[in-house]
Amino acid sequence: GLGEPRGVFVSPDAQWIGFFDGNAALKKVAVSGGSALTIRQIAGAPRGASWAPDGTVYFSASSASGGTAAIHRVSAAGGNAALLTKPDRAKGETGHYWPEVWPGGRSLLFTIGFTGGLENAQIAVLDLATGTYKIIVRGGTPAHFLPTGHLVYGSGGTLHAVPFDPQRLDVT
Repeated sequence: GLGEPRGVFVSPDAQWIGFFDGNAALKKVAVSGGSALTIRQIAGAPRGASWAPDGTVYFSASSASGGTAAIHRVSAAGGNAALLTKPDRAKGETGHYWPEVWPGGRSLLFTIGFTGGLENAQIAVLDLATGTYKIIVRGGTPAHFLPTGHLVYGSGGTLHAVPFDPQRLDVT
């Protein structure tokens, strides 16, 4: 069965649907049907996932103790997960959430939570080749890329759309 599906995402070839099974596992099921397959067990609450063209799934989940959520990567075929980002508690970061792969798989968009609530959240873009990230929007969450070249995010009860340059990895 599908257990308690949440946080649905789709493979780049649209042949698989990925999801979190409650707070227990990251899973996938073929669009054509069949049983759900476990990609990876998780230890805490899920906070988003995205499937890259190279078969990597990026996901965020809090630790077993309910601690800081971080972004990990794992093969869609399963296996060990590698930590990709680690929130800086000294800077007030409470977690890294809602990863989304930029088309082509070169970078990853995500939200950084801060103490004080969502109004303090920041949207960052991670260069997957270098492992470095930069803040591109302050006071917004969660963000999504659009085929039009825009970044869409919410802030203060308002939906925003801003032009985004995928080469510079920045808002224009």
